[in-house]
Amino acid sequence: MYGQLNSPGDSASGAQPNGSPSVVERLRRVDVSVDDSRIGQKVRNDLIYAFNGGTAATDSGYKLTISLRQSSEDVILQRSGEAGTKFYELRANFTLIDANTGRVLHGGSAVSRTSYDRSDQIFANQRAALDAEDRAARVIAGTIRTRIAAYFAVGQ
Repeated sequence: MYGQLNSPGDSASGAQPNGSPSVVERLRRVDVSVDDSRIGQKVRNDLIYAFNGGTAATDSGYKLTISLRQSSEDVILQRSGEAGTKFYELRANFTLIDANTGRVLHGGSAVSRTSYDRSDQIFANQRAALDAEDRAARVIAGTIRTRIAAYFAVGQ
């Protein structure tokens, strides 16, 4: 299966020996749709880069819709009552749709949890929270990319 996920097939056409498009070719045809939040755009951009090297799909045969939910929780409290460490959680539900027929082809969910330390400095706290969000977005994008590639690789 590893070879199928990474093999571009015939370099001229992108087709596999059996005539079907390669996984790489199919991934290039996925149009990604997610909310316009900062974290949504981070997930979208990471997926577009993973699918196409940064170029949006031009001939989209598939539409990937993603809904995100985020939450944070205080984990370790300091003597002052302030949170010393926070957990950030990002949950994604995704659906892969055939753009021509509207048929749902594949779907699933992904979860990423990250932690970050808090300090007395406001800017450091804001930066740590943004870094945690970015780490979670990368994990979500990687998980979704792997699941979509695996779906394409099994001949669907």
